[in-house]
Amino acid sequence: MELYITDLGTMVKKRDDLFEITTSEKKVAVAPQKIKSLVLAKGIFLTTDVIKLAVENNIDIVIVDDFGNPYGRFWQSKFGSTANIRRKQLEIFGTQKGVEIAKQILIQKIKNCAEHLEDLKIKREAKKEFLDKQIKEMKKYIYQIKLVEGDVNAKRGTLMGYEGNAGKIYYQTLSELMPKEFKFEKRSMHPAQDEFNAMLNYAFGILYSKVEKACIIAGLDPYIGIIHTDNYGKKSLVFDIIEGYRYLASRTVFSLFTQKRVQKYFFKREGNEVTLVGDGKKVLVESFYNRLEKKVRYNNRNISSLDKLQFECHEMANRLISKENY
Repeated sequence: MELYITDLGTMVKKRDDLFEITTSEKKVAVAPQKIKSLVLAKGIFLTTDVIKLAVENNIDIVIVDDFGNPYGRFWQSKFGSTANIRRKQLEIFGTQKGVEIAKQILIQKIKNCAEHLEDLKIKREAKKEFLDKQIKEMKKYIYQIKLVEGDVNAKRGTLMGYEGNAGKIYYQTLSELMPKEFKFEKRSMHPAQDEFNAMLNYAFGILYSKVEKACIIAGLDPYIGIIHTDNYGKKSLVFDIIEGYRYLASRTVFSLFTQKRVQKYFFKREGNEVTLVGDGKKVLVESFYNRLEKKVRYNNRNISSLDKLQFECHEMANRLISKENY
């Protein structure tokens, strides 16, 4: 399981080879064998013995900010990119093969969003015509992306433009179907300008940490990407790979709002900025991790979305160092 700790002042200690977690209300002990990741929000205390116990049991420790974005982590020293994979990333990602990888990622992202809208037609007969129109408009950009050829650096703007246009249609559609009091104007990142985007951004932060971990375990260098530019300190490949999995976050968040599980007190507003807080984080984290662990069909097997992510990162690494490549 993913152990997500958000309560301010919580203490995490090691006791008899167990993680002992003490909050203002209770004290619990958890065996390391039951934990995949330990995610800590601001204001959590832990001992170095906890770090050692986690490392010895291949448990990822992630430190996240108020928006769910990871800004530090501990992991096994054996994890990391091999020189061969890193060289191949540099060689291939800037070529026509890199463009093909980028196209695959963006096309899959649009397909995932379109599939979500298809599913939303169920029990929404009055909105069926509207949804069909939106889906058709989104899929036009899949065709446009397929036609793109050339160096990825020259075509990056074109590819991102097509993906961005499809994304606008997707989020406009979700807003149209949201409860009246939670409709939103557009996607807003940091700062979020409404409740939907505040919760979605936090879910993306959780997802970001999972993608980074999958890259590291597979031996991929998170900093060498294809689609997103290589700014200093930016994990470009993480931003690339996450595109194909963002729908898991948007599906989760949209469902929480439409199922009326979201309350106004889940959020704090300061000026034009809206932040997810307290019980809102707990509701989202539980729902999102359930979504990530839900079984999906992959290569004739039923596995979780997190396992699928890991397999796809391994597949990318293996294809990079194989003679056939992409």
